[in-house]
Amino acid sequence: TVGVPARRVGWLLATARAVARAGGSAEEVLWEVWAASGLGEEWQRLSRQGGPAGAGADRDLDAMVALFDAAANFVDRLPRSGPRVLVDHLVAQQIPGDTLAPKAPTGDTVRLLTAHAAKGLEWAVVAVAGVQEGSWPDLRRRGTLLGVEDLVDVAAGREPELLSAVAPVLDEERRLFYVACTRARRLLIVSGVAGEEDQPSRFLDELDPPPPDRPRPVTSVPRALSLPALVAELRAVVSDPKQVDTRRRAAAGELARLATAGVPGADPDSWWGLAGISDPRPLADPGEPVRVSPSALDRFVGCELRWLMEAVGARGSELAAQSVGTALHDVAAAAAAEGVDSADELGTRLEDALARLDLGGAWTTRRERARARDMLTTFLRWHRSSRSRYVLVDVEVPFTVEVPPESPDGHPAMVHGRVDRLERDADGRLVVVDLKTGRSKPAEGELARHPQLGAYQLAVAEGGFGAGESPGGGVLVNLGTSSERARTQEQVPLGDDLDPDWARGRVRDAAAGMGGEVFHATPGSACRICSARTSCPANPAGRQVTE
Repeated sequence: TVGVPARRVGWLLATARAVARAGGSAEEVLWEVWAASGLGEEWQRLSRQGGPAGAGADRDLDAMVALFDAAANFVDRLPRSGPRVLVDHLVAQQIPGDTLAPKAPTGDTVRLLTAHAAKGLEWAVVAVAGVQEGSWPDLRRRGTLLGVEDLVDVAAGREPELLSAVAPVLDEERRLFYVACTRARRLLIVSGVAGEEDQPSRFLDELDPPPPDRPRPVTSVPRALSLPALVAELRAVVSDPKQVDTRRRAAAGELARLATAGVPGADPDSWWGLAGISDPRPLADPGEPVRVSPSALDRFVGCELRWLMEAVGARGSELAAQSVGTALHDVAAAAAAEGVDSADELGTRLEDALARLDLGGAWTTRRERARARDMLTTFLRWHRSSRSRYVLVDVEVPFTVEVPPESPDGHPAMVHGRVDRLERDADGRLVVVDLKTGRSKPAEGELARHPQLGAYQLAVAEGGFGAGESPGGGVLVNLGTSSERARTQEQVPLGDDLDPDWARGRVRDAAAGMGGEVFHATPGSACRICSARTSCPANPAGRQVTE
C-alpha cells in the first residue's frame, strides 16, 4: 500500500510522455493527465458535500481551471512549443505575495475590525455584533503571572484585597463599547443572541433601555445560506411532530437527496440518539474465559462503570506521570537484576530514560524530573533496608493462572499480569512487592482486602510462580507520596486471614461481572479524579446525551 501513490504518479508521467511523443501540444498533454487522474469526479463530489473538504475541493478546481486557461493562452501564442516550455514558462513567473500593510478600500466595501482598531475612524453604517454577556463585557481578571498589579497596590499603600478587581475591568469594557458605538455617522446596529446558555450583554440595556413593563422584543434570525444550516433546518422539521405531514415528508425527501449526495449529517444513521442506548448482550458468552489483571480487578471492585469506560478508552491525560513511573520501574528492575546499588549510576540511567520521554513544557519537565529523582532516592532507601527481612527472588515476573468458576456455566478467570518484585521471607514463602509511583495510597482499612495484592497472592497459591509455593503476603511500596522514606503497606498472607478464600471470591465475582451486561456506578473518593465522571449518572458532572 505504501507504493500505490508512487505507482499512480509514475503511470500519469508515462501517460504525459506518450502524448508528448505523439506530437500533442502542452494543452493536450495537460488534459490527458487530468482525465487519467480521476480527480475531477472526486473533487466535484467533495464540492457538492460542502464543509471544509468541499471548500478545499472548490479551491483545487479553481486552480485547475486557472492552469488550463494559462495553458490555452500559452498554446495560442506558441503553438509549436511542447510541455517542457510550458513548465519553464510557469516556473519563471513571479507572483507577488500579500502584504501585511493596510490597504485603502476601493469602491463599496465592508471593513471587519476590532473595536480597538476602529479608534479615530468613522463610517456611515456600523454594526457591532456579538454583544454577549461574558464576552462583552469580558470580566476575566487581567494580570500577569507574578501579580505585578498587586505589588503596585502594596507599594502605593493600598490593600489589594480591599479593592474591587472587577470594577476597573468593567469600566474599561464600557469605554471600549462606547468607542465602537460612536463610529457610526448615520446608522448603528448592535446585536446580541438570547438562548439557553447565551444572554445579551448588559450594555444593550444601557444603550437602549427596554420597555419597563415587558421584556425586550426578540427578532427571529433567518437561516444562514450554508449547507450545514439547511441540513439542520430539514432535520428540525422532520423531527418535529407538530409539523404538518406534508412538510415533514418534503423535508425527509430533501434529506434523502442530500444523503445520497454524501452531504454530512443528512443520513439519519449518523444522528445522535437514534441508535440503541446499549446492547443487552453480555460482554462474554456463557463459559467463555474472562481475562482479569490485578490492576483491572482493583478498578473493577472500586467502580464497575469506571472499569468499563477506561477499558474502552475513556482515560485521562496522565501520560507524563505514567511515563515517569515506567522509567522508574525499569531502573528499579535493572538495579535488582544487576545488583547495582549506586545512586549516581542509577541516577544517570534514570536521566537517560527521562531524556527519551516527552514530559510536556519546561515547567512540567523540571517538575517530573525532580519527582523521579526523589522517588529513586526513596526506592534505594527501602531497597537497602528491606534486605534484613526478605531475600530477592526475581523482578518483573509475568504470570498467568486460571481460576475456575463456582458454577459450570460461569466464566473462568484468566488472571494474568506481572509483579514488580518477588521476595522470600524467613519462612520460605513468596512475598509480592508492588512499587507504586502515584501520589495517593490506599487507606489502612482497605489494605486487608486490597484486591490487587490479593490477586497477586492468589497467583502464588495457584502455582503462577512455581508449583508448591505458598503466599507470604503482599507489600505496597509507595514511592510517590512526598516522603523521604518509602511508606510501605503490608497485607497478611492469605493463609493467616480469617477468610483464606476471599481473594478467590473477589476474582470469581470480577470475572462474572466483567463478562456481564450490567455495570454499576459506585461513588467514592476517586470520583474527583475519574476520567469517566462526565458520563457517570452517579456524579453531578455526568449528563445524559440521548433520550
